[in-house]
Amino acid sequence: MKRRLYLLAIISFFSFQFSISHAQGRFDATVYAGANFCQLDGDQAGSYSHLGLRAGVGTSFALSANAGSPWRMVIELAFTNKGSYNKDYNTTLSASYIEIPLLMSYSSMENRLRIAAGVAPAIKVGESFTNGYPGDNIFTAVDWLPLTLSVRYRFTDHLGIEARFQYSALSVTNDNSNGTYFLLQSNKGCFHNLAGLGLTYTF
Repeated sequence: MKRRLYLLAIISFFSFQFSISHAQGRFDATVYAGANFCQLDGDQAGSYSHLGLRAGVGTSFALSANAGSPWRMVIELAFTNKGSYNKDYNTTLSASYIEIPLLMSYSSMENRLRIAAGVAPAIKVGESFTNGYPGDNIFTAVDWLPLTLSVRYRFTDHLGIEARFQYSALSVTNDNSNGTYFLLQSNKGCFHNLAGLGLTYTF
């Protein structure tokens, strides 16, 4: 219940700020939807064969007094699904999150091309498993530090396509007795690893 109230407060706050800022003409506004092609590093399955949905809204603002600066801060609120699929055993691990990407971006080609990098902390809102995974609560309640890189190209003033790459820098599973490690041997477990592709519409 506390997690649901926390999520509701976050969504309400972002919705309010998003509408006010856009109405005042200070920020841009973007909606997006696409697919995640995922795997879990450390689960021995391999391949980006888990298909998940990603959809949400975002806004950005200049990091200087110059509104036309190519450097902007990007803040988003999105639903995203991650996990893995093992085709040898026909097993699926899936986790859904509400994520809040915080990215720094640089635009060129008259704002057609944008490259952004940062983090996307995410709160788990659901998980599911198939074929032989007993119990629940395999994934941690929060994916604290997904490192994120995105590349967006706008074909028109509004419509664009975006590729996104993400890797969880901290383990996302509660049982870390098995798995692999990232950067440090003490940072052991499983890590979301995904590539995404989707459409964007900027107002």
